[in-house]
Amino acid sequence: MILIVGAGPAGLALAYELQRRGLPYRVLERNSIGEAWRNHYDRLHLHTLKQLSGLPGMPMPQHYPRFPSAAQFRAYLEHYVQHFRLNVTCGIDVQKAAPTAQGWRVETNQGPFVGDVLVAATGIWSTPVIPRFNGMEQYSGTVIHSRDYRNAVPFRGKRVLVVGAGNSGSEIAVDLSEHGVVTSIAIRDGTTFVPYPRTVASMRFVAWLFRRIPRTAAEAIMRLTRRNVASTGIRWPSGPLVDAIPVVGFQLPKAVEGGHITLFGGIERFTPGGVCFSDRRELPFDAVVLATGFRPSIQFIEGGVQLDTHGHPLVDHQWRSTINPRLFCVGFDYPTTEGWIQAVRRVACEAAEGIAITFDAINTHSRPHMARQKDAYSTAGETD
Repeated sequence: MILIVGAGPAGLALAYELQRRGLPYRVLERNSIGEAWRNHYDRLHLHTLKQLSGLPGMPMPQHYPRFPSAAQFRAYLEHYVQHFRLNVTCGIDVQKAAPTAQGWRVETNQGPFVGDVLVAATGIWSTPVIPRFNGMEQYSGTVIHSRDYRNAVPFRGKRVLVVGAGNSGSEIAVDLSEHGVVTSIAIRDGTTFVPYPRTVASMRFVAWLFRRIPRTAAEAIMRLTRRNVASTGIRWPSGPLVDAIPVVGFQLPKAVEGGHITLFGGIERFTPGGVCFSDRRELPFDAVVLATGFRPSIQFIEGGVQLDTHGHPLVDHQWRSTINPRLFCVGFDYPTTEGWIQAVRRVACEAAEGIAITFDAINTHSRPHMARQKDAYSTAGETD
């Protein structure tokens, strides 16, 4: 049995690929199908075209817009499970998964499960990164993580600082500025921006190209083709562009340039009524939104996985743990030149091939043992 923890896009795509190959699996989901997509901010839409955002075996509905909303994507995931009758059980809270001689033992709120292979597909939006700034505990305003932001309504007429300028931070800052909020954004390092994709062919070609050419060539192409918005005060990242996840769309630099959002650098400390920045400027804020990202939700795994400096599991080309061949991790990482949803289809296929090889090896290894047991039982019967 193959146990998949998480019924988000990666877990469901992999379930489909395993089912198509006739492999036994079960998806364990703590909440509901695509739960993370229920809890995003109202403004969120996919940044990849719908034609490339569907999971394997089923395109997204034709009536969906070019960039579907989070609610539409979640409805699509629910229909995907129903259409293919995927083996998904909701309400199973996985508390611990430990490797055994036979595979994995998974402890849950509904009792233990055992599997030959374990797949972690718990996503990247469940464990928020909340930095601790000096003086934060004395701050009298409201501090929330971007995970808890829905819309600008609670902040109208207030002074709000958004910390971080990834896709979420940029969109939240723009959303606030468009709804009567005095909005600022703190960007410690730089940010790179790309336009919304226009064609399926261009998205596929860019993803294909940058997976194959050397990093130095990719970096050179990016520095020649990426728009530099330094005139707004937003500089490029200090590190290689090839390692930076780009912000899709130019709404943030346009809002900064138009004076609708005030740009600041890094934060030195919080004050009782606001924030002091690294350039010594100190301003009052009524609320702070921490758009500081997430870490992979794999705390439940005890042994069998190594992490990189960003908390992502170290895996091989088939998404298999580098230290446990019976553990696979999907949906936690993707190239910075390919949308996460766009990559899910490819990742699921690659992981399914690796799982099939591993599962076949497990069964091949166990057949001689099973045959010896059968002979022993037969001999015992004849003796009696």
